[in-house]
Amino acid sequence: MFPDILLRGRRLNRSSGSPGLHLAGGKMGNALNVLGLFGSPRRGGNTDLLLEAALKGAEEEGGRVEGIHLCDFSITPCRECLACFNNGACVIDDEMQGIYTRLLEADIVILASPIFFYGITGWAKAMVDRCQALWARKYVLHDPSMKAEAKRRAGFFISVGGTKGQRMFEGSVLTVKYFFDAFNTNYSGELLFRGVDACGDIQKNPDALAQAYAAGRKLVSDLSTAPASTRA
Repeated sequence: MFPDILLRGRRLNRSSGSPGLHLAGGKMGNALNVLGLFGSPRRGGNTDLLLEAALKGAEEEGGRVEGIHLCDFSITPCRECLACFNNGACVIDDEMQGIYTRLLEADIVILASPIFFYGITGWAKAMVDRCQALWARKYVLHDPSMKAEAKRRAGFFISVGGTKGQRMFEGSVLTVKYFFDAFNTNYSGELLFRGVDACGDIQKNPDALAQAYAAGRKLVSDLSTAPASTRA
């Protein structure tokens, strides 16, 4: 009833030479798949550094890690055509199709985005909005694979913002929580840093990268030891 989402557009593997993705293998066998989503258009910026540290921690804990730079992929914004209500698949044939596959294959998803006008970046938001197709599978079509007792994932959010506003992250956190919910991903935590703006500012915080690294390790460790019923 529910067609597989096929890999289309840019091939999502190392041999494709895609500038938007890098891959590192953790321990083979039953290694957890860890997907890192880089939401910033600025390469080597603060959220990039934090996510790279988290992925390093996840890999060293035994995860098989993969990173996607969203700004390198052609992701058309959601058209609200609601065609996905018919079969749970998005009709827009672009590079988001491959990202759907990666989201569903992942055991752990880490989204990193700086704050743009009190929200996540446009690149990240375009991806989130296109997950309406996954939401439709779960809540409109009641796809058995999307039921609460089906595979559960762990999700984590990393963000920085240039100001020190107390409510700066509220909107983004809500967006990310509901993004994760669309494909059965538990919101497992966050790292949020205020007063971080210029490229590399995060390195002035001596504990930030260590916190990200530790978070990556903990995500893999916690899910590896979770009861099997919560993972499949």
